[in-house]
Amino acid sequence: MISPVNPPIKHAGPFRLGVLLSGRGSNFLAIQEAIESGQLPNTLISVVISNHTEALGLQTAKEKQLPTAVFEKADYASRTALDEGIADCLKAHQVDLVVLAGYDRIISAPILAAFEQRILNIHPSLLPAYGGKGMVGLKVHQAVLVNGERESGCSVHLVTAQVDEGPILGQSRVPVLADDTPESLAARVLAQEHQLYPGVIRQYLQNHLNRKENQEAHDPVLQ
Repeated sequence: MISPVNPPIKHAGPFRLGVLLSGRGSNFLAIQEAIESGQLPNTLISVVISNHTEALGLQTAKEKQLPTAVFEKADYASRTALDEGIADCLKAHQVDLVVLAGYDRIISAPILAAFEQRILNIHPSLLPAYGGKGMVGLKVHQAVLVNGERESGCSVHLVTAQVDEGPILGQSRVPVLADDTPESLAARVLAQEHQLYPGVIRQYLQNHLNRKENQEAHDPVLQ
């Protein structure tokens, strides 16, 4: 259920998203389709960044005629240098909100500092359960099944220095079925991710980025 909408947003122009992805980018595509359909109004994707030249999501972005950039580990002397480059790229594209869409690297200090409280991630579990370093992809769903959980889902949260521990902004739940495999559970959770993420982004842009700078509340926007 969506929380009450705040007064009309005061942002002068469209909100600009910077998307970071490493693979097929299905959540990126869901966000772009929400923009194109009007479900995510007053918003555009100003740049899509990947750490893999061959990422399918990067090709999709090019087909959508969106600006793209690649920052590969081999091209930088350190993780800090790489993330400084990404932060500079995001700032050059005047990004308001950074959206992680299947990005397989942990965000480090240069990006966290440049976009404090302006980085979102979606995780394929009901956080705080099954989060943290190493809990990615099918590993999450395998753990859910091994532990006999009856319910799983996905969570959108603010990104902080502690992996998957930032304030939760929204969750969507799915039942775990008796005949589920990691792959079947993953597919069902992913379908919910595509519904949840654009809605949380819209509410976060409206309700948080327009708050006074001294207001630090992180109230959930969807539940």
